[in-house]
Amino acid sequence: MIPIDLLHPAGHPVRVARNGPDLATDLGLDELFTVMAAGDEFLADVVRTIVPVSLTDIEVIRYRQRVLADCCADPAMLRALYAIAAEATTVRRYMGGLAVLLQPLEALIGHLRRLRRTCERYAASCTAPGLVRFRDTVRAQLDDDYLDSLEKHAAALYFEDGLLFSAALGVGNKPARIMLHEPAKPAKRGLFGRRSGSGFEATSHFEHNHDPLKPVIQPAIAAVTEVVARVTDNVQEFFRRLRTELAFYLGCVHLHERLTAMGAPVCFPDPAPMGAAALDCRDLRDTALALTSTAVVGNDITGAGITFLVVTGANSGGKSTFLRSVGTAQLLMQAGIFVPARTFTAGLRDGVFTHFVRAEDPTMTHGRLDEELARMRAITDALRPAGMLLCNEPFASTNDRDATAIATPILSALLASGVTVVLVTHLYDYAHQRHAAAHPTDLFLRPARTGDGARTYHLTPAAPEPTSHGDDVFAATFGYRLPE
Repeated sequence: MIPIDLLHPAGHPVRVARNGPDLATDLGLDELFTVMAAGDEFLADVVRTIVPVSLTDIEVIRYRQRVLADCCADPAMLRALYAIAAEATTVRRYMGGLAVLLQPLEALIGHLRRLRRTCERYAASCTAPGLVRFRDTVRAQLDDDYLDSLEKHAAALYFEDGLLFSAALGVGNKPARIMLHEPAKPAKRGLFGRRSGSGFEATSHFEHNHDPLKPVIQPAIAAVTEVVARVTDNVQEFFRRLRTELAFYLGCVHLHERLTAMGAPVCFPDPAPMGAAALDCRDLRDTALALTSTAVVGNDITGAGITFLVVTGANSGGKSTFLRSVGTAQLLMQAGIFVPARTFTAGLRDGVFTHFVRAEDPTMTHGRLDEELARMRAITDALRPAGMLLCNEPFASTNDRDATAIATPILSALLASGVTVVLVTHLYDYAHQRHAAAHPTDLFLRPARTGDGARTYHLTPAAPEPTSHGDDVFAATFGYRLPE
């Protein structure tokens, strides 16, 4: 079978991280997957399966990035290849005799020929090692001589000129050493109509149970039928695998086209080694928001050596949006995909987990705090060193003092174990105490405001504040500000 290897280098062991089960829901990835699928259910299944599987090897990520860059540069090539693979997977192989099996095989040979010609047509568009290797392998193994030979052999298996056997008599005059030979052109007859050599012609009524030639013909035909079925299955499996790998890249091209149409910046991230304390980005945007709006504010973060990002401030300032933008960018980077930013660099993470606010249990079996603690326990059990945890308003169901008492040891233990944490919180006591400790690995961010209190949705380094800016709400409601 022709090797494909478009998602990772041939023979390269692929190491992946185990992400949290709530990741897609908390990061709002449904819009992302919908755009990538573009109405194709098969694409939807592929991207939902592959995108959350985070690669942990820089070489594999860059290998995939280069293939995707070629696909984005010439989408027509990708769509042409995908169309061939998709059509080939629709070829039906029915159960039946040899003639029934030969028809799908001949159709698949035609698709192989189209694939070879398409690779030749777009040869110049293949610059990534993965595409170059695939193109060259297809061109070398599926040349015209080989495909012509396949078609010739398939046509011969209809046995329009009869079957050519050799056999010997075995014990009890039963046929032995039966061999089906390649059909030959009808032999020339002698002057008196006799065949030369020791062969002879026989007419078989194969549908009759007592046909004396049936014990000779049936085993040979069954063996040929098995070979044809196996070859057909192998070719179909090749096209199924090719369609799956191309579907991932086609979904990425759909995403690229939508983001660029919305005016969002797009770049391929520069991944840093596993666990590196690095987060540096320019104009990073939330992917789901960038797919639906052109008025999206990006953020610039310089976080070399930072393992704990704490985002504080009033509601509706863009804190949760920033949290989703970081998590989605990390996920896309480790899938080998571009991100909506001008630049993005981050260390690879051994799993990304989320702890977001949940609706209260409608059955009232557990209180909200009990439910939060149970989820946090499951997450801490699953997290590994070099993992990432995204927290959105944890322990907000209790008072500030109790929440601080709960959060402090949990977050301290995670940070000490090598987990990177991005925290959005209203817990002023906790944020103030942590900021006062002045850990060199901490970075505190806060939504900026203009002089009249308007939100800019842009996060800047700033200390936590004990206010929720209620005066802004009062001024917006009553039209004047309270005296200070």
